[in-house]
Amino acid sequence: MGASGSLDDEDYDWVARGSVPVFVGRLRHMRESRREAMAMRALRAFAMHRPVDELVQLAHHFDQRDAFMLMATVALSRPVREAAQLALLQCRKEAGGKRAPITPSIVHDVVCQRTAFDVAVFVRVLKAERVDLAEDAVRLFASPGSGRTNLDKALLHIALVDEGCRSEADQLLKLTLRAITDRSPDAVARGEQSEEIADLAGAFQHLSPGGKALENWVKERLRASAPAKVEQTRQLVATLIAQSGADHDALAAYIGGTAHPLHTAKICALLARGKDESPTKLDRVRRHALGRENMKELAKFVSYWHKEPALTRTTRQLLADIVAGVRAGDTVPRSLGDLNLLAGWLGGDYASPACSRALRNLAVERVEGCAAADLTNLLDGVEGSRERGRAAHKAGRRLAVAVMGAGADRGWFVSCLLALHDAKHPIAVRAACRELADPSRERRVDAGLVADVAGRLHGVGLGKVAWDLLERFLENEQLVTPADVVEVVRRVPCLPTEDARLLLRATVGRWSDMGHRDNAVARLRADGQDEAAGWVVNSLR
Repeated sequence: MGASGSLDDEDYDWVARGSVPVFVGRLRHMRESRREAMAMRALRAFAMHRPVDELVQLAHHFDQRDAFMLMATVALSRPVREAAQLALLQCRKEAGGKRAPITPSIVHDVVCQRTAFDVAVFVRVLKAERVDLAEDAVRLFASPGSGRTNLDKALLHIALVDEGCRSEADQLLKLTLRAITDRSPDAVARGEQSEEIADLAGAFQHLSPGGKALENWVKERLRASAPAKVEQTRQLVATLIAQSGADHDALAAYIGGTAHPLHTAKICALLARGKDESPTKLDRVRRHALGRENMKELAKFVSYWHKEPALTRTTRQLLADIVAGVRAGDTVPRSLGDLNLLAGWLGGDYASPACSRALRNLAVERVEGCAAADLTNLLDGVEGSRERGRAAHKAGRRLAVAVMGAGADRGWFVSCLLALHDAKHPIAVRAACRELADPSRERRVDAGLVADVAGRLHGVGLGKVAWDLLERFLENEQLVTPADVVEVVRRVPCLPTEDARLLLRATVGRWSDMGHRDNAVARLRADGQDEAAGWVVNSLR
């Protein structure tokens, strides 16, 4: 025998050629002469070089412990198909036998120590002859005691599907998920496995981003007819999402964006009752749910959310986020058209009148850039004259704030006021004009804007509204400067002369601060507006 004792040495040829009784005798001699390592190498050489079927037939010549070591060597070191063949032959031989079965040990060694792709081939070969052995292998791999990580299990699922073992892949996923559900909370809290490895959902997303194996399994389970099975699946999904890594969002995206709204709300409620990072994971699911484009589906979700005791108190914030357009990845405000549809569904088929009212009241805060028809429809849908009046007042003020912004579309503002006027919402029109003429917050009064809007209003047939706007603006002598008066006069040729005369006499002409009024008259004359200056002066006589 070579000095190194290598299995490649030619001195081991006798192991493959010699008789079994002679080999067993020499093995015993090696151990008795304190050459234990050499005995182990010889035993391994026997396992590596003898045909598999011969090993099965000769195993009874060996001590039970040596027989187990022979089989373990084949299971771990020879091609995996030979390991599967060994398991099948040994199982066949053990039927009705008296010795302790070796087959479970062979299965255990392959399943717990070989690569996931080797295990998949092993299962496929076993399944062709003994389905029960294949099922045992899958069951062992999925068990917590196998030492396999969730990453290993995701790998095996993919490999089993690739080997044509779809039912075994499904069984593996089912058993793995059940094990996660039953896992001790203390073990999770101690962080015995790193998040990346323990995270099954993340493993699937990393290995197969487009495969959706986990999502498809959850989808089928949530369709079950048995309520208890559905609830168990919801609990399981909530657990998976709660344990998912920061960068793994696929399951949360499916539950929030695609699953039936009832399941989405129920799972959100479970996350809301969770601890540690569950609220953060709840926000993930919630944002995906808020991104739904189908207003009917979104209405269902809101309705179910509101009915969940763990979520009811957060319904108003949910609606506010819908209005603001909060969703996964970005924030794009919802159009009033979408919000009208949503409010309609909430007030109709998915009877949540309180949600519908709250949504409309929140929506009037988001009128910037809305279509005029959508705004009037929104106000038309508000129930009760008092509530409608409040909403109209709020909407009018928001319109004015919007048009005072830099680069705002004044034509849009006037079209909204015209639509509100025609739809019999005078409170909104008055509120808009009042805010524009006399801002409620510290905003600079823009005489040019007021005059331009008044001219546009007059042009679309709202002469009375234009008059009221200018009157309210000009009578505010604390804010209006002489220069502002000149700006208005320059832009009011749209008003009939008599109306313009009455306007100046009723406003600037009645300013209580005589010096301020005289300054306005002087500025008008300096600008060549002598007729308008005369109207102001004559108002005192």
